Amino acid sequence: MAAERIERPTADRKDPRSPMYENRALPDGIVARLEALGQQLIAFAREHRDASLGELERGVLDLVRQALPELLGEVIEQSASGLGSSLARLPQPCPICGQRTRVQSWRPREMLTVCGKVGFERPWHVCRGCGHGFSPVDASLELVSRARLSAELRTWLVELGAKTSFADAAGLLERLTGLSVAPETVRLHTEGTGIELEEAHQAATAEVQRTGESAEAVDPAPGMLVVETDGVMVRYLNGWHEVKLGLVGGQVGGKLVSPSYLALRASPDEFGPRLLAEAARRGALEVVGWKGAVTGRGLAVLRKVVILGDGAVWIWNLAAEHFGERIEIIDYYHATEHVWTLANAFYGEGSERARAWARRQCRRLLTKGAAGLLRALGAIRRCRPEAKEALRKERGYFRANAARMAYPTFRKQGLPIGSGAIESEAKRLVQQRMKLPGARWSEQGAQAVLNVRSQLLSRLPLAC
Repeated sequence: MAAERIERPTADRKDPRSPMYENRALPDGIVARLEALGQQLIAFAREHRDASLGELERGVLDLVRQALPELLGEVIEQSASGLGSSLARLPQPCPICGQRTRVQSWRPREMLTVCGKVGFERPWHVCRGCGHGFSPVDASLELVSRARLSAELRTWLVELGAKTSFADAAGLLERLTGLSVAPETVRLHTEGTGIELEEAHQAATAEVQRTGESAEAVDPAPGMLVVETDGVMVRYLNGWHEVKLGLVGGQVGGKLVSPSYLALRASPDEFGPRLLAEAARRGALEVVGWKGAVTGRGLAVLRKVVILGDGAVWIWNLAAEHFGERIEIIDYYHATEHVWTLANAFYGEGSERARAWARRQCRRLLTKGAAGLLRALGAIRRCRPEAKEALRKERGYFRANAARMAYPTFRKQGLPIGSGAIESEAKRLVQQRMKLPGARWSEQGAQAVLNVRSQLLSRLPLAC
């Protein structure tokens, strides 16, 4: 192993703080590389006279890509003041114990960046007090210890890995940027980011449970707060399991705006607190008023929430446990499925009479609510023996959920009655990535990718 140098080999390096440095028009290194690039472009143009646009595009792109690493390296040299010879000689405080220590050596650092592979030497300090090794340049460039990829490139990999298979993501990156990474690298960074998000979600959920307040800065959804839930089946290594989805957004002018998402393979008891944590981040636990005596202890009034679901009992149990004042709505299209069940039982599967009867009753449900439909069902005195059990069951369903099917009232109030938003997101958030041909997921890997996709669809930053 070569002996480490204390003095940096580039003796003509100028201090970035000096007037001479500031008055220079362009650094020699940048000028030289740009001139070389210009000569390469001219030579390429002469060698490819009257070539097609596609050939010219590819040629120019290749030459520019070849120049990018050196140009970024020069920019780092000019930007990082800690690389200046005079500044590098100054003692620096240890980030662990604070003791000031001088440069021990100059050490190389190589990174794969969005501009290609870049290497540079930076001063290295070793604290005499605690033995910690560090470089102020690494800190100023916000480089993670031992990281081989830049944060920006890691973000690219994570986004690509969350949107398509890891192999396709690596191929797409190379085709579009010329950067070559292994599919396993894409997987490690994608799942690593998703695991970090999972840890943050679990911590936020626990904090909301403990304090009754949002664990994160509140980003209130505009208008009426809307919470939608649904589920979709995903194939894991040990079989098919349901992933529960949550959507939290605002209802303004009859439209859903500013939605955010979460997806979790979990029981209702586990999913409920996670959904509450996201709803809290969107303003569900904000106190909007007080009830009771003016003095003394009053009752806090929370923001009203619309809960829209497919009628599964766990959804309403979740709503009752975790939300205050709320309006519960069963998705109209799920309710009509029960109408069609009756129609087919009465008149035969797929018959014209079944279709005609179902259309009339669905219209009645929409315009009169469950009460109107129940009156129509109550007027039925005779039906086929095999339809009696279906009639008994469906009457019970509509009676139990009548308040959640007050569709005429909901429509007048401009409230959503269809869960099309969460169903379309089930396809976009889950199925487009998780149900690729042959895909079978580990529990941790699936949750990691779901976390990243939820973060991206919610337009939240990835902490890469």
